Amino acid sequence: MKIRSWFSFVDRRFAVKWSLLGVVAGIAIAIDLWTKHLAEERLVLGELDKILPFFYLQRTANDGVAFGLLGGNRTLIVVANVVAIIVVLAYVAMERRLLLGGIAGGMVIGGSIGNMVQRFGGDGLVTDFMKFPHWPNFNMADVFIDVGIAMIVLGLLVEAVRAWRAGRRDTA
Repeated sequence: MKIRSWFSFVDRRFAVKWSLLGVVAGIAIAIDLWTKHLAEERLVLGELDKILPFFYLQRTANDGVAFGLLGGNRTLIVVANVVAIIVVLAYVAMERRLLLGGIAGGMVIGGSIGNMVQRFGGDGLVTDFMKFPHWPNFNMADVFIDVGIAMIVLGLLVEAVRAWRAGRRDTA
């Protein structure tokens, strides 16, 4: 009886984590594509609109990935995206913390898919529209990817510190 209840607990945790990943990824894709659509409708390509002293809206068309890297190399960009998604899925599968795995993984995967959908849905270019001074333009997919990766890195650091502390207590 105990084994059966343990398996149902594990199954429930598994379902929650992967459901959360799917919901977060779906929300990230929807927000990304919607904001890109708004930018394309309402912003003139290249024109700079000051929103705050440190934040601008400026629509650009990007044929690369972050910071314009891999510009024009669509095949390499697709391969890199697919590899990144596989790595994130492997991380989520191994992550014991439901919220961290589901939310961070969903953000990275949703952002990656949002950019790939736009890249394949049109002329191969991705719309970027947010800008800080002295920083390349970016979009909501980039925000989701960066925040998700930051969450994963912080989660891994917290786990490493916990393991290090546990090891020190055992040897003391």
